Amino acid sequence: MQTHAIVELEERTRREEPMTTCDRSGGFTLIELVVVLAVLGLLLGTAAPLAGAVIQADLRQEAQRELTEITAALESYYYQTGTFPATLDAADFLGVHLQPGVSNTVLIDPFGAGQNYVYISSLTSPLPVGSPQPVRARVYSRGENGVDDGAAEELVSSVSGAIPGTKKTCARLRVIVEVLANHIEAGGSVAGTWPVVRAAIGLGAAYDNDGFGTVLQWTAATHMLSSAGPDRTFGNSDDITF
Repeated sequence: MQTHAIVELEERTRREEPMTTCDRSGGFTLIELVVVLAVLGLLLGTAAPLAGAVIQADLRQEAQRELTEITAALESYYYQTGTFPATLDAADFLGVHLQPGVSNTVLIDPFGAGQNYVYISSLTSPLPVGSPQPVRARVYSRGENGVDDGAAEELVSSVSGAIPGTKKTCARLRVIVEVLANHIEAGGSVAGTWPVVRAAIGLGAAYDNDGFGTVLQWTAATHMLSSAGPDRTFGNSDDITF
């Protein structure tokens, strides 16, 4: 009788659900948590440099785009005036040739901690005495290190006044030649200096100068009109003659 009871108890015990010390249905083991945290750490360690690289790339693109806009505006300004503006925020440049952009940020260097792009206009060609007009302008960003490294910077725009100045000179000379030819065919006088002849053919005083601000030179004997070119000195290879 006692033996039968023991056997029955053993069978009943085998039929019952085994007891466990940890319920797996609602969580992770300690080892699993450590592995997950390690993987997350690796992912975060990789993502941070990638995010920084993306931000730097965006800033470089912004700087390149703005430098392109500033370059076009400087060429436009030189075409109109024969020189470069004293500063990038000069009243006759910003808002006239260069639009300020959203929140007036077009002049702000993305790497300059709120400072404008570095702007330098300089004399790079010999000019006659009394003609202190700069013939080249340089605009650049401080770059990713945020330091002004001068000539070593990569994000640089260099504008030569020879390009817009020559365009304006050629355009102005074409107008002059057409009017002058009609004047000569009609028997008009072409004697005297160019300002005298210019007034005789009916053109305004703006046509006294070439695209570099130098008075044009007229040779009545050969009907030759010349610009001193970018160096503002007659008799050199850069002279433009019609």
